[in-house]
Amino acid sequence: MTRFTACRKRVCLRRFDRSKLKTAAVTRLDHLARERALLLLLCIVLSGCRSRQGVSAPSIEFTKIPLAGEGGPDKLDTIEGRVTGALPRQRIVLFARSGSWWVQPLVDEPFTRIQPDSKWRNSIHLGTEYAALLVDPGYRPQAIMDFLPREGGGVIAVAITKGRPVFWQTWWFRLSSAVAFVLAVAAFFRLRMLQLTRQMNLRFEERLAERARIARDLHDTLLQSFQGLLLRFQAATNLLPGRPEEARKTLESAIDQAAQAITEGRDAVQGLRSSTVVTNDLASAISTLGQELASGETNPDAAEFHVEVEGTPRNLHPILRDEVYRIAGEALRNAFKHAQAQRIEVEIRYDERHLRLRVRDDGKGIDAKHLNEDGQPGHYGLRGMRERAKLLGGKLAGWSERDSGTEVELSIPASRAYETFPARRRWWLAEKFSEKDTEVKS
Repeated sequence: MTRFTACRKRVCLRRFDRSKLKTAAVTRLDHLARERALLLLLCIVLSGCRSRQGVSAPSIEFTKIPLAGEGGPDKLDTIEGRVTGALPRQRIVLFARSGSWWVQPLVDEPFTRIQPDSKWRNSIHLGTEYAALLVDPGYRPQAIMDFLPREGGGVIAVAITKGRPVFWQTWWFRLSSAVAFVLAVAAFFRLRMLQLTRQMNLRFEERLAERARIARDLHDTLLQSFQGLLLRFQAATNLLPGRPEEARKTLESAIDQAAQAITEGRDAVQGLRSSTVVTNDLASAISTLGQELASGETNPDAAEFHVEVEGTPRNLHPILRDEVYRIAGEALRNAFKHAQAQRIEVEIRYDERHLRLRVRDDGKGIDAKHLNEDGQPGHYGLRGMRERAKLLGGKLAGWSERDSGTEVELSIPASRAYETFPARRRWWLAEKFSEKDTEVKS
């Protein structure tokens, strides 16, 4: 009984294990079936999405956009584009915005045909914005609209774009303008700095030139005046024993000359540009100066002085006139004092091209070495004459030989010398004609 019971227990256990296995197998089959069902459903969903993605919605693309501008009947341009997914017999309707949307190109011809290659092209009036509508064959657009229609009601697709900007509205033009402005500011700053540097250099040069000018004026006024005073005092001293009345007159004249020398010295130190020559007659002023120098000579065999003028006298610039007068005065003082000449001549020539001043004497002459350089050491007369001539924009030349006299010539261009310089004549044509006349006469 005991063995039977044990066997019975084993059989029951085996039966229980088999039923448990069957239940597990059934459960696995259910899970597999569910997984296969879910997988099948997912494939169906995915296949539906792919089929939807494969069929794209119609779209419009612009390939050529007209310029942006105000609308008008005479302002036309070309607009082009491409359509994707259009069906046969569907067409394009164009609009241009100028305040409102206006159908293009004409009210009675509002449709644009789509080419077999899906491209379209038509004329359009200018506007700030442009629109293209893909419509069904039965759609009838309005001529003027404040707002564009949306998709639906015969409108398949809508595309809107802004007009193409003109070149001064483009980004590259604005960028280049900004770069050009920065470069212009940098160039202006550099130019301004150069101008300030030049002005500073000019101030330094003006100071140096002012020092040289005062030195020249002191030499040409005070020193020369003192030398003339010494000559007058010597003449008065010689006249005192026998002719006291003439000696008194000579002393009075010397006192007046001393007062004038003091005035000239004060003007030179203060840098005043008062005209030494009161009148504009340069020849008269030089003649007066020569006569004063000749009367101040104590030598009974004083040189004969003469002034000659060629051409029509013209008015000179006041400062230039004073400088020319002082150059002539320095040359005359040297001639009367050092040349020991019998005759001294001054020639003033006014012509169309130059103002020329020549001072000649028949004295003992000057060493060519001193004449070509700046004069003898310790003497600043010739150097001052050259500096004055350079400031006037002219040239100073000199010729001299032993016992043959000395000649000094100052040449200044007419455009600088004359106060009112007329238009230049064809002087070279006149010279050619004169040469031809001479050849014919010969």
